[in-house]
Amino acid sequence: MKIEYHKSFVASGLIMILMGLLAPLAHKHAAAPFALLQAHLIGEVQALLFFSFAVLWPAINLPRLASVISSASLQIGLWANMIGTLFIGILGAGKEQYIANMDRIPGLQGPWNDLTNLLINLASFAVIPIIIAFFGVLRRNHFEGSGKALNTAAIILFLLIATFAILQTVFPEYSNF
Repeated sequence: MKIEYHKSFVASGLIMILMGLLAPLAHKHAAAPFALLQAHLIGEVQALLFFSFAVLWPAINLPRLASVISSASLQIGLWANMIGTLFIGILGAGKEQYIANMDRIPGLQGPWNDLTNLLINLASFAVIPIIIAFFGVLRRNHFEGSGKALNTAAIILFLLIATFAILQTVFPEYSNF
């Protein structure tokens, strides 16, 4: 029996599980070793999410545009979360307290701070494929407008979350709601 699967999700899952396994090995050289433990856990859990979507993706009934936007959003969201958490460990955020509310890294100035903050904010893109996949499962092929509705919803969600991530990065002081 041959199983269909989404190859890029499997590849991302394998790479992420490897990165998650290797992250704690650098704890002696990291400014915030606790964050590398978080990267380890994030890598393992997100790899499982990639593997789950890899097997389910061919069975989810999505129009092409919604599928492309959702696939890209899953990749962006999960990888931004993983890389952002690695940056937090390496750069030293969370030495005293882990970043919980998108605050800037204590004592760090410049582009690394903004880049790390942006990466953590981009993690919210992982919400899009879950929402779109839910509606794709419920979608009926014989209803002609459902494909257009899913494509429109995917575009709107993508733009809303992109706007949210940019605003949270530019104005982190308003992220503590």
